[in-house]
Amino acid sequence: MNALQLISLPENFRQEPRGWSFSPFRERPWKNGLEIDWASFHLVSLEPGSIRGNHVHPRVTEWLLFLGAPFLLVWQDEGSVLVQQRRIDDHHTLVVIPPRVKHAVQNLSPGPLYLTAFRSLTPGSAKEETVAAPLIAA
Repeated sequence: MNALQLISLPENFRQEPRGWSFSPFRERPWKNGLEIDWASFHLVSLEPGSIRGNHVHPRVTEWLLFLGAPFLLVWQDEGSVLVQQRRIDDHHTLVVIPPRVKHAVQNLSPGPLYLTAFRSLTPGSAKEETVAAPLIAA
């Protein structure tokens, strides 16, 4: 069974008077051997209360980094009937969603939430697929 991972990286987050910066891949052993599908790299905005996801990727791992607002992450691990959820308030949690894990996110703030996403290739993942898998009702 594949399980969603939440990787807290506070040591890679820097706050200063001008704002903040985050370098999620600096000095992390888990990044070794990571093959990023650079064509999948994208940025997304979510307006207050909006929902994204409600899908599953059968063959690729998805990496998500949320910026600017608290959000609700909802997921269902492969083979499980349990739907899990977690509120995340920080700017330094990297979410790693393996193949076949259903997932969705909802912006919980009165302002915009931004999402940086990309996918990593796994054996047999010649093409990216996204299949609807509703977890949060709109």
